[in-house]
Amino acid sequence: MSESLDDDELMALLGEALADETAVSERRRTAARAAFTWRSVDAELAELLHDSALEAGAAVRSVASAPRTLSFGHGGLTLEVEVDGEELLGQVIGSGDAAPAVGPATVMLERPEADALTVEADAGGFFRLAPVAAGPVRFVVEQGGRSLTTPWVTL
Repeated sequence: MSESLDDDELMALLGEALADETAVSERRRTAARAAFTWRSVDAELAELLHDSALEAGAAVRSVASAPRTLSFGHGGLTLEVEVDGEELLGQVIGSGDAAPAVGPATVMLERPEADALTVEADAGGFFRLAPVAAGPVRFVVEQGGRSLTTPWVTL
């Protein structure tokens, strides 16, 4: 563009460009909204509170292999898991404002290449999943309008 525009002419051209809302397709708007939600994904993931595999001496080979324990917390919910071979035992615990959670907890075990396993915890928050094969997993817990999503871990 060889001609120079003054500020008013430039603002008028920009206003015309922005006024045409059809210039941005709905597909692009949806993609932009989805990208924007990634800004807070780390804050929404549960924190790994404990992993027995990370304890000192856990990497040392021993005759008896103890079950692995994991604990995650977020938004007033705690998920405690014990993995023993192909059996997974767990408990969903409410704390603070979540302690009087309404209704049972639903626990979903997700895998990258397989269907999710879903189980409803009992009144005490306990649940069992079996068989659970080794590999990357994450847990999604829903209880009383609260949710907890763990980061991916390898069992």
